[in-house]
Amino acid sequence: MNSKGIISGEIILGFELEFSIDGSTLAVGGYDLVRDFGFVKVYDVRELFYVDCTVEKPEQIGNGFCDMYEPYYSDVCGYDGGDCGFPVLVEGYDNCMVAEPAFIGNGFCYVDGVLPFSSEQCEFDGGDCPNPSPVEGYPNCLVSFPERIADGTCLDSLPYNSYECGFDGGDCLPPEFAQTFTL
Repeated sequence: MNSKGIISGEIILGFELEFSIDGSTLAVGGYDLVRDFGFVKVYDVRELFYVDCTVEKPEQIGNGFCDMYEPYYSDVCGYDGGDCGFPVLVEGYDNCMVAEPAFIGNGFCYVDGVLPFSSEQCEFDGGDCPNPSPVEGYPNCLVSFPERIADGTCLDSLPYNSYECGFDGGDCLPPEFAQTFTL
């Protein structure tokens, strides 16, 4: 891909964007007429975009609101595009790392038992969420609230929106795929 043009009233001439052949780098270059110099900056695409981040609503990534559940709250999605802080270790729980440690064991099962809160490491939200149980028709799907699978509403978080749970029993699949998906 290559783009050329004039930006901001002819201040920068010959502005150019170019991807490497394998798509891993983006080069931005041009000539600044006001300051009388040429420039080229090369970026690693994985540092600019979340290319491995797969979510139902990508517009929620980096929208200013922290979605503290996976897949939005994950390394590959940049912890919701920078909307959330980095995970911190919850005191008293080995390997339990979440954005808001105060939510663990506060008497409320956070967002229907989603990851990372309702994980074995976080003792299923500090005991606030039921232990995961199997879902009929999905032998490898274990969730805290099996009745939420295929209830007509996409619960776009892990483990519900996963292959093992049939992408929330089909609720998170586009309509054209919902009829054809099987495990």
